[in-house]
Amino acid sequence: MSFSDLTFIFYILPAAVALHALAPMRMRNAVLFALSMAIYAYGGGLACASLLLAVIVSHYALARSMARARRGARRALVSLALCADFALLLYFKYRGVLFPAPTSVFAAALPLGISFYLFQSTAYLIDVFRGAPAAQRFFDYAAFISAFPQLTMGPILRYSSWQSALRTRVVRRADLEQGFERFVIGLGYKVLLADPLSSLWAALVRIGFSYISTPLAWLGAAGYSLQLYFDFAGYSLMAMGLGQMLALPIPRNFETPYASRSVSEFYRRWHITLGAWFRDYVYIPLGGSRNGTGRTVLALSVVWLLTGVWHGSSLNFLLWSATLLALILLEKFFLHPHLSRHRVLSHAYLLFVIVQTWVIFRITDLGQLGAYFARLYPFFGRGSASNSADFARYFSEYWWLLALGVLFASPYPRRFFEQRRAKPLVWLLLFAVFWASVYLLAAGSGSPFLYHNF
Repeated sequence: MSFSDLTFIFYILPAAVALHALAPMRMRNAVLFALSMAIYAYGGGLACASLLLAVIVSHYALARSMARARRGARRALVSLALCADFALLLYFKYRGVLFPAPTSVFAAALPLGISFYLFQSTAYLIDVFRGAPAAQRFFDYAAFISAFPQLTMGPILRYSSWQSALRTRVVRRADLEQGFERFVIGLGYKVLLADPLSSLWAALVRIGFSYISTPLAWLGAAGYSLQLYFDFAGYSLMAMGLGQMLALPIPRNFETPYASRSVSEFYRRWHITLGAWFRDYVYIPLGGSRNGTGRTVLALSVVWLLTGVWHGSSLNFLLWSATLLALILLEKFFLHPHLSRHRVLSHAYLLFVIVQTWVIFRITDLGQLGAYFARLYPFFGRGSASNSADFARYFSEYWWLLALGVLFASPYPRRFFEQRRAKPLVWLLLFAVFWASVYLLAAGSGSPFLYHNF
């Protein structure tokens, strides 16, 4: 069930928030678990819900067993669980590669949100193995994993950040108001910015990458970069808002990444919780930057290989992650002193390279990817920069959306909102954003969130 679905906005959300707030504290986690499973089953089907329930029950039991076991037994249990979790994730991600026959019994659909809730579950098991307390009550853990605000697309949470709130939380009027404000802003990101920008990329696909001009190719790359940002950042803001309405802390997953001055900084600001997961459970255990250049290169290489694998089975994801790894290593060992001295040039460098990496991320067919880069760089291939009539047409249609995207990807609108959030002008703007979004959704112009595919 998408957060930008009218059924969710007008029926499911009010009912869920009301039932959760009215439930006695001792029953609140059980109510949240039941609501979340019902919403998940409605959106993903009973098979997906059954798999999620099996993951929750098995990980709860494993963590309780680990907490009581000796260290050697704990190590065996966590190793077994991690192997099972990652085997399950690889199976669903790579089943088309492993079992290509279309009639295969293994051709099951990718369960909704499995990449996110398995990473959250494995983080919990690793933390318990390292000495963190295991959840004593089943519904505490079940509510943590299944909570509908973050279940299907993150952010990826840590049990320690919810442990206190799960045991005692009070839903205040301010939580409901401020949470709904965040939800509306995220809805506006998705419906008023990301969805309209998606039609620019769709137009390029219809034309064919081999037939677009070089200026239009760069315009399309910039448009897709903004579309992806507002789609995923919009979801994350909606998740934050929903969490606040339930008095549960959901961290900010994006921190104005396009204001960065290097690729390394960009990925400290983009999908923050996924980056923190890889840092804490892969990069640091492999030695991080503490044991010399060779170990640093190895740790970064493993992190980015796994990042590519996590996103999907297409070779473009491995090419995307390898490109980012190369840029990050180049910055770390050669470019960092220069980027730190030149604010404008470093920001221009980041924007120049990052939009190209998103093209690699977007185009799964390597032949089509080559055709697109031939248009971006016509002097290296068969592209042509001379015919820019298509650019003039699409720029005249989309310039204002791109301008709004650039503005709202900057830190200034957020500062404006936080300084004036109690002013009537802000309420009026949020009212307009909400009903404009509802109007467009009712007109059928909405589209699924992009990260539902992961």
